[in-house]
Amino acid sequence: MKKKICFPLALLLLTTACGSKPEIHTGAQMPAPVTGEGTMEAAPSPEPTTEPETSPTPTPTMAPTPSTTLEEWIAAMPDNKPEYTIEEGDLRLQDFVAWPEQPVTLEIPSWKGTLEEAAEAYGVSLETLQALNPDPETSERDGVTTYYNLKLQDNYTVPKPSVRYVTVSTPWVEYSSERTDSYMVPAALSDQAAACMATAYDFQYEHYGMHIGIDPSVYEEETGWEYTTDGALYTTYSDLTQYLENVYSQRFCDALLGGPVPEDAGPLTEKPYYQGENDTICFKSGDRGSMIQYCGTSFTEPEVQPDGSIEFWQLSLTVESDDFVGWGEGITYTPDTASATIIRLKPSENGWRVDALSLPN
Repeated sequence: MKKKICFPLALLLLTTACGSKPEIHTGAQMPAPVTGEGTMEAAPSPEPTTEPETSPTPTPTMAPTPSTTLEEWIAAMPDNKPEYTIEEGDLRLQDFVAWPEQPVTLEIPSWKGTLEEAAEAYGVSLETLQALNPDPETSERDGVTTYYNLKLQDNYTVPKPSVRYVTVSTPWVEYSSERTDSYMVPAALSDQAAACMATAYDFQYEHYGMHIGIDPSVYEEETGWEYTTDGALYTTYSDLTQYLENVYSQRFCDALLGGPVPEDAGPLTEKPYYQGENDTICFKSGDRGSMIQYCGTSFTEPEVQPDGSIEFWQLSLTVESDDFVGWGEGITYTPDTASATIIRLKPSENGWRVDALSLPN
């Protein structure tokens, strides 16, 4: 396995400063969340030597660390700008959940691609991954294999990192359930990176992960499209594009924004949001449920990669044993499984952008 050189985030970032929404819905098929590959493996330390060095080992070329302030980043938003509050706090799990003091099972919830790619992304050997998963659960679509619940380790100690809570407020939004929410992020992130990550969580909980759609909206029966109306997060495709490009990398935006509405759009579309006549936002709505066994989230420590991006794991904690019989007053559960997904933030000329993130539940 090829090793990648990673640098502790504290060396390159100065820190200046999650909600789960367990709703059960059925509806249109949801597009796959934008995720990505990465590695948490650090470079090996050089062996000591008494011989004089003739030429130092070259340092990998690093992209400039963004110096954009939170205020400068917010200023680049559309006229309606979210408001942010960042506060210190302790890592908290769901109500009636005890912290897992004992090791848990570490796994990848799903992986689209080869086992070799999964091993590289998660910093394990292919032999180890194959030994832990002799008969993996898979599905095939369009010639691509997706693996489910790939075990990475039997006895994994869940980290308990320092975190902060970012409150994202959009006071102009009509629906009160969407106006204000708080999200947990690693404390090592700068204010701007923390706000960017929290905004991605906010958008994906409200408009891309649990639900597809930016409401309120009107439905056009003839075409099957829904169109965003006053009181929504944004009502023009131009504003939505400006907002998303301030939060996500171009790769992620390309997965969200479809451009002018296609003429032959079927009941499901490749991308969630399109531009209708007069710069309107149109979409075909859908909903999905959440994992009932979800207990909360933790993170590994963010690390800066050779290309300047930041990567770390989001650890979704669940109860997979038969002891789980549902949530109820007085019943306390301890998670036994941690599902790891990669979060990646990429540098840009105007601050950090989210390049890979999926909801923990």
